[in-house]
Amino acid sequence: MDQLLITAEVFIIGAVTGVLMKKTTDYLVRQRVKTLTNHQLSGNVTKTIFWAMLNATIWLIFVKLNGLEPKTLECMLLFSICVILSAVDISIKKIPNELVLMTIFVGGAFIITGQPIASIGMNIFGLVIGFIIFFLPAIIGKGAGWGDVKYAAAVGFCLGVYGIISAIMIMTFFLMIYTAYLIIRRKGNLKSKVALGPFMASSFVSVLILNFNNTNYLIDFGMLF
Repeated sequence: MDQLLITAEVFIIGAVTGVLMKKTTDYLVRQRVKTLTNHQLSGNVTKTIFWAMLNATIWLIFVKLNGLEPKTLECMLLFSICVILSAVDISIKKIPNELVLMTIFVGGAFIITGQPIASIGMNIFGLVIGFIIFFLPAIIGKGAGWGDVKYAAAVGFCLGVYGIISAIMIMTFFLMIYTAYLIIRRKGNLKSKVALGPFMASSFVSVLILNFNNTNYLIDFGMLF
């Protein structure tokens, strides 16, 4: 297929998906907070265009990095779910169960069809590790909520044990940068509560991208532990 045609198709489908992502975010927010008319990532045509262009651009980058491969499609879908989840969590500090289930469904579908990021055993182990690491802070009310626990388990299932460890380390680095920003701008301190969903989602996508460039990255990285 002509490269220009592929680019155009990916961009158009990605843009349409971006608009649907915004509508899905609006729906999920309003289902949980009846008094919130427009969340901060919704409300006008400009923001709708932003959603469309963001998703279309990232999809094109994924295709450029890895070509039209099953793994590319998986990462495109997971990225879009991550954006919706981040927008909802930023707006109302909640992670919808629907998005956790969608993450597991997409990861499971590609495992079943023979395109796993890790072996099935490592995927299940990753789910357990993600759950345990976030369960302990949640049970004592420190930092993580139950939505974060479920999402970390879903991410662990998709990435496998080495991938979830990598993602958590990257997430910690992102959190450190954000905390430093809050302190410097005098908008918060080390005890300030933040939505963890966007940080977990961004680290999830980071590991997926790293895995594009080196399929042995997660295994090699995991050997450090």
